Amino acid sequence: MSLSSAQQAPASNVLPLADIHLPAAPSWGLSLQGYGLVIMLLLFIAAIVWFIHRKRQQGTLKRVALQQLSQLTPQQTNDIARLLKQAALSHFPRERIASLHGLAWWHFVEQQLPVKKQANVHFSSRSDMLEQALYGQQPLSETNQQRFYDDVRYWLSHALPVKKVIATSTKGHQHA
Repeated sequence: MSLSSAQQAPASNVLPLADIHLPAAPSWGLSLQGYGLVIMLLLFIAAIVWFIHRKRQQGTLKRVALQQLSQLTPQQTNDIARLLKQAALSHFPRERIASLHGLAWWHFVEQQLPVKKQANVHFSSRSDMLEQALYGQQPLSETNQQRFYDDVRYWLSHALPVKKVIATSTKGHQHA
């Protein structure tokens, strides 16, 4: 035997194995549907954050109005009426209520309360007395001052923030 045949002999003892094939590396890219799902999820989260921020802002306006009312006394009828108008203007469209005055204003204020709570305030039934007091013709009695103060506090507590905008007509005493 020659040396070359001895070298071939160990080669025949080697098993015929195939190379090991590893799977492809995972891809972190998303399909079009995956990107769409991520975008929808981000939009949903943004909408929730916006909704919560808006509710907090509306609640803040209510708290500020109630705090300002608590700093007033029932004898400050003009300031209380001004606060009521400012609170309404901050929650309702200006063009809807800015021109209201007199009985039309007081009806509007009452109508913004939930139907079950409208009977608890008496703005329109006392509208003549309130108008006379607000324009300096005849001051309110102490009892009526306290009632007006309580009605405004009740209105601020239950009518704000606005639950839904109701398409009520603004007929009545309006400026032309």
